Amino acid sequence: MRFRQWDINTRTQIISLGPALLLTVLLISFFTFVRIQDLRQELNHTGQLIANQLAPAAEPGVTAGDIDGLKSLMRATLSMPSVRYVEIQDASNTVMVYIDQTRENEHQPRQMEIFQAPIRHQRTAGHTAPAARRETQDAASPDYLGRVLVGMSSEAFNRRQQEILLKAGILALCALLFTFLLARRLSLSLSRPISDMGEALKAIQQGHYHTPMPVSDDAELGALARHINSLAENLHRTSLEQQRSVAQLIQTREEAERANRAKSDFLAMMSHELRPPMNGVLGMLQLMETTRMTDEQSEYATLATESTEHLLKVINDILDFSRIERDALQMEGIAFNLAELVSASTHAFNHSALQRKLLLELHVQPGLEAITVIGDPTRIRQILVNLIGNALKFTEEGRVCIEADWVMLEDEQLRFTCKVHDSGIGIDAERLESMFDAFKQADSSISRRYGGTGLGLPIARKLAERMGGTLCAESVEGAGSAFTLQIALPVSRHVSVDVVTPPSALDAHGKERSILLVEDNPVNRTVVQAMLHNLGCKVDVAVNGVEAVMKAGAGNYALILMDCRLPVMDGYEATRKIRQLSGLERIPIIALTANALQGDRDACLQAGMDDYLPKPFKHADLQQVLQRWLSFQAPATGDKC
Repeated sequence: MRFRQWDINTRTQIISLGPALLLTVLLISFFTFVRIQDLRQELNHTGQLIANQLAPAAEPGVTAGDIDGLKSLMRATLSMPSVRYVEIQDASNTVMVYIDQTRENEHQPRQMEIFQAPIRHQRTAGHTAPAARRETQDAASPDYLGRVLVGMSSEAFNRRQQEILLKAGILALCALLFTFLLARRLSLSLSRPISDMGEALKAIQQGHYHTPMPVSDDAELGALARHINSLAENLHRTSLEQQRSVAQLIQTREEAERANRAKSDFLAMMSHELRPPMNGVLGMLQLMETTRMTDEQSEYATLATESTEHLLKVINDILDFSRIERDALQMEGIAFNLAELVSASTHAFNHSALQRKLLLELHVQPGLEAITVIGDPTRIRQILVNLIGNALKFTEEGRVCIEADWVMLEDEQLRFTCKVHDSGIGIDAERLESMFDAFKQADSSISRRYGGTGLGLPIARKLAERMGGTLCAESVEGAGSAFTLQIALPVSRHVSVDVVTPPSALDAHGKERSILLVEDNPVNRTVVQAMLHNLGCKVDVAVNGVEAVMKAGAGNYALILMDCRLPVMDGYEATRKIRQLSGLERIPIIALTANALQGDRDACLQAGMDDYLPKPFKHADLQQVLQRWLSFQAPATGDKC
């Protein structure tokens, strides 16, 4: 791992110096060892030669006992280099003569090698034993007279050995120094261009394309440098083109974001601008239906109501699709009964099926009516209404069947499957998936014949996917279609069945209930007043937020219907002011708003309102709100509520 962290300069020097160092050490060590061995042999040879030459010369003196002659001979021998002492012993190994140089060199440490040779009677040449044989004869032989001991100093040997080692070391250092300089030059010739290439590539990575890299030679590194310079030029051109493209993309994105914001603002504005007149038209038509009309007038009113509701559905589909596109659609998690939801969604089309002379069938698997689940009933109802409505629209004769099945899963989960199949025109299998694309239908002739925006199925599939489910289709052209919704929902095991009556309802129970209507639009004001009067309620009116706060503080109202967009003071601020008044902290305040985008309901609740009734609303919707907050029962006659 450490070798991988080294740079190329270090690696090159190590690769160059390593073998040279190893070879130098081996060669110097070998030759030094051989030279020292030769020196050792030379010392041994010299010492033994002196002892062998001194032994015959000492034979007359030993035989005659001439001590002075022996000393004279020994002093002559002692004058030779490296000889430290000479000793002559007789046949019984008794020292006859001993002389050394101790007094002259007593301060110097002595390391000596001792050599010896036997002293024998000299024989004639013909009777002389070979040297090797004489050396092996022991002291007990008849001609053995004694022996000569010569002490040779090792200091000269050590000095020569140190000189050899010093010269070898100097030679090795010179060789290594030369190798190091050569390796360093080689490593720099490789590492510098590579480092320059690294810096150049780093600069290119940071976007600096104008720093040319010098070409060091015409070999591989030079070719690589030229390629890097060419790469920098190409990247520079590409970067300029990319910057122009990015600038265009940013400009396009900003324009798209502005267009998207403008679209959202337009949808919010159109929602608010369309819903009040739609509320007026729909409300007036519903009020007209409560009056005495001829059959022809009743038919006209019914057709106008259906057309208005269809237009309202188109507006709601467009708004829902916009919310889904912006991922601004949030799912609720409340407890409800699936069987009741499916039954209510199906029965809403009974009249339409009867008019078209179609058989509308509903099959619910037993046991579903006893199970309460947690989810978003509004969105599930919206999916079912889309599927059943499409099935009725594209079926001219025959029947539409709704099958609701369920399977209990693990972890308190219920898998709900609802299949809507019809005997209608069917869809070609190749174009089946395109039905789930926004603003598309099977073909243009269907759009002309049956109408529609092409948003129902895309919205239904998106809603199913947002709830973790699926919506798939099967169809045979000319034989009908089948759409299957499948969703896994948590089961609610503990559902409270106690009916909690709001405090305002208890306070007003048994009394004539008075309702404050805060609405600035005269048409909507007239419609809501008429609806409330038909429900038998007393109505007081305010046209702006300030007037609403004043009347709420002065009057005794059971409930307040508050429009959100008001002159002088809006409905949100007016609600906050009313909540600050003594005794009005718990009075039900219901928002009446034409805003239908995501977050409007949350804004109303955060301002202190209790419920939310989006415009346009039907007579039944208003009645349902009153029943929820006032324990309200619609009068059979004109009695006050």
